[in-house]
Amino acid sequence: MNDGGVITARGFAQQLDGLIERKRYTHARALLAEALGQYPDDSDLSYASALLDFLSDDHQESRTTLQRVLMRDPDHFAARSLLAVVCQGLDDLEQSEAVLLDLLKDYPEAAQLYARYAMLMYRTMHVDKAKQLAREALRLDPQDELALTACMIGDMIDGRGGDEKETLAALMVRHPESVSTAHMLIRHLISRGRYGAARRIAIELLKLEPSSQQALSLVIELDALSHWSMLPLWPLNRWGWAASAGLWVMTLLLLNLAPKIVPGSSASVSFALLGYCAYSWIYPPLLKRWLKRRAGI
Repeated sequence: MNDGGVITARGFAQQLDGLIERKRYTHARALLAEALGQYPDDSDLSYASALLDFLSDDHQESRTTLQRVLMRDPDHFAARSLLAVVCQGLDDLEQSEAVLLDLLKDYPEAAQLYARYAMLMYRTMHVDKAKQLAREALRLDPQDELALTACMIGDMIDGRGGDEKETLAALMVRHPESVSTAHMLIRHLISRGRYGAARRIAIELLKLEPSSQQALSLVIELDALSHWSMLPLWPLNRWGWAASAGLWVMTLLLLNLAPKIVPGSSASVSFALLGYCAYSWIYPPLLKRWLKRRAGI
């Protein structure tokens, strides 16, 4: 504020930062309207508008505002960084990656940029690359929360425990975008037959929302899939109908070839195959029912 009592654009921006940090979004929007009335072309105030839209889940409006900011001020770091996040929210992952790569050219030592890139690579299922980026982010800044989140996700996929004081769930609270990434990663791990890794991440989501029946059901489903007694059924769970078709073909081959190789073995082979089929049909529902009862649902 100057001697005449007029608030500068910078002064408005500082007040807005405080209101947004305290999540007083309604008050922030009222102040922003006043600020933009006086300084309609100020990049920091326009960025604050885009940030409020993003926090209100209006990603499209946020992107439009950010693009206007960057037309006036192409080097605005905060606007570029937020644009990468907003594009992910709009599922424009290619544009998000392009923005992050451009930022990394200008800020090659910025740990959070590597962490954001790691989370994007998890979302695009480039898990190995994501883990490398996460480790680089943590090397550059061991205290960066998003870097810790990205590294802990990689550790859980690999089945490694960490010595961190905070759980992944606690970190996700402060980085909500990581929650949607975790959900997508779980689906990817399930499709790859990595049920144990998917279960470890699902447990963290359950810690985040302990009253969520959906999260609990997901953990129970993965408890069943990763149970040691389900190991013989892994091919069927992993490849579904393709594995069932393969089993049918193998059954026909064994029933035709077994008597020729080992005379009198057709009955044993038939009972073994029938037993396996019965096991695949009957046992999984029983196991899930027992796990649900143990969980109290």
